[in-house]
Amino acid sequence: MRTGPNRTCLGCRRARPKGWLVRLVRLGSGIVVVDPSAAAAGRGAYVCPEAACVEHALSRGRLAHAFKKPCAPSPDLAAEVQAAGDRGAGAPAGEASSGCDMFETGAMAVRA
Repeated sequence: MRTGPNRTCLGCRRARPKGWLVRLVRLGSGIVVVDPSAAAAGRGAYVCPEAACVEHALSRGRLAHAFKKPCAPSPDLAAEVQAAGDRGAGAPAGEASSGCDMFETGAMAVRA
């Protein structure tokens, strides 16, 4: 049974299902913003909808590495990512998003 595509969070470096993460895109001006439709053209990068993951991605220069070009986060990027997570990105289908380990526990239960 196929589970779908996985992507790696820039902050915590955990591989998770694509729909669980929030997609970021770099605009032509070099500003990084949330891609709410997850369908914008070009290279995308993914983060968990958690403050710690966003902060790690921003503080360690991982955005520039992921986009392979210099870039700067939008001034309210962390808030946009958390809002996107609240709207539904970042939660496995049928589960609430109340912690990092909840999804992994569910995935292990399915494999057993």
